[in-house]
Amino acid sequence: MSKKRKRISRRRLAGQRVMAHVPIYHIETGKHKPVTAARRFIAENELSAPSVFNVRRNEHTTDRFFWGEKGLFSAQYAEENHFLFPSLKVVVEGIGEEKIFEGLELTADDWEEIEEYEYAFV
Repeated sequence: MSKKRKRISRRRLAGQRVMAHVPIYHIETGKHKPVTAARRFIAENELSAPSVFNVRRNEHTTDRFFWGEKGLFSAQYAEENHFLFPSLKVVVEGIGEEKIFEGLELTADDWEEIEEYEYAFV
């Protein structure tokens, strides 16, 4: 019996491409929770947005976070809703929309949803 493949969201794929151009930091949690470890690392190193953090909880688990102007978010949420983050909009404009989204044909619904949230960049 063949294994059913999970459908990959085009919106999330687009977000992954955008976030590939953002600095990534790998940190250990130590004695703190993953979110606390990420927040402490940001404060200690005075990092500016945008950045991605891979926080290693133990040998099997790694949590991913996105640091934007509005705070710390799950990296998956940021990938799926990359158009809501002004700092990622700057990244897209710097590299070029055509170059980043090349080969990704978003459906009309995806673009309508993105245009709906256009106010987030103002």
